[in-house]
Amino acid sequence: MVESSSYIPGWQISKRLQTLAEFVPDRIRVADIGGDHAFLLLHLAKQKRLKKGIVGEINRGPFENAKNRVRLMGYEEVIEVRLGDGLSVLEEGEVDAVVIAGMGGSLIANILEEGKEKLTRVRRLILQPNIGAYRVREWLRQNHFRIVAETIVEEAGILYEIIVAEPGEEDAYGRSGLPSSLLLEIGPVLWREKHPLLQRKVAEELAAKEKVYQQLAKGKSEEAVIRRKKLADELEQWRKVFTCLSGESN
Repeated sequence: MVESSSYIPGWQISKRLQTLAEFVPDRIRVADIGGDHAFLLLHLAKQKRLKKGIVGEINRGPFENAKNRVRLMGYEEVIEVRLGDGLSVLEEGEVDAVVIAGMGGSLIANILEEGKEKLTRVRRLILQPNIGAYRVREWLRQNHFRIVAETIVEEAGILYEIIVAEPGEEDAYGRSGLPSSLLLEIGPVLWREKHPLLQRKVAEELAAKEKVYQQLAKGKSEEAVIRRKKLADELEQWRKVFTCLSGESN
C-alpha cells in the first residue's frame, strides 16, 4: 500500500481538512459527501485511522478524479468512490460518521433532510458550511442532533465554521444569555467557549448587516421600512455581542 503523498505530485491536505479530520473518531466507517478529490479520507487512511471510507460525488469529473487518486495511492480496499446525489450513495447503517463540507448551509441542510433516513444509525455529523451556518444548526435542532463541538478555521484569510453533532436532544442553547435565534447564527458552542476567532467573525457579520441596512435606507416602500426596522433590532443585538467579546478579549 502506498504510504506517501509524494506519489501524487502537489497533493497536500489543507488546514481546513486537517481540522475536519481531527473530529473524526479513529477506526470507524466514514462517508465524505461531496468529497471532491478524496483528500480527507486519504489523509485518514494514510494515518491508519480509517476503517472504511466512502466518497460521494454528484459530478462525473470530481468522481473520476477521486477514483483515480484513490487507486494511484493504493487505497481502493479502504476507500470506495460512488457517483450519486447526497446521501443517496449510502445504505442505512453503512457508516458511523458523515462529513459534508465546503458547501452552503442551505445545501447541507437539504442534503441532510433529503437523506435523513440514512442517518438513523450515524453516530456523528461533521459539517462545514461556507455560508449560512445557521441553516445547518436549525436542521440539527429540529432533527434531534445536539451540537457537541464547534470551531472556526482561518485559511487564506477566510473564516470557516465547523459544526460537530451527535444524536440527542439539544442542550447547547440554554443559559447563554442570548436569544436562540441569535445563537443559531453565532454558534452556541463558539459563544460558550468564546472561540478566539469569534470576535472577528461577529465583526464581519456586523459589517455585512450594516451594509444591507444602508442599502435598505434608500428604499421608501413599506416592505423596505419593515425590513429596515427588523434589521435595526438585529444590529443592536449584534453590537452588544461584539462589545461583550471585545471586553473579554481585553
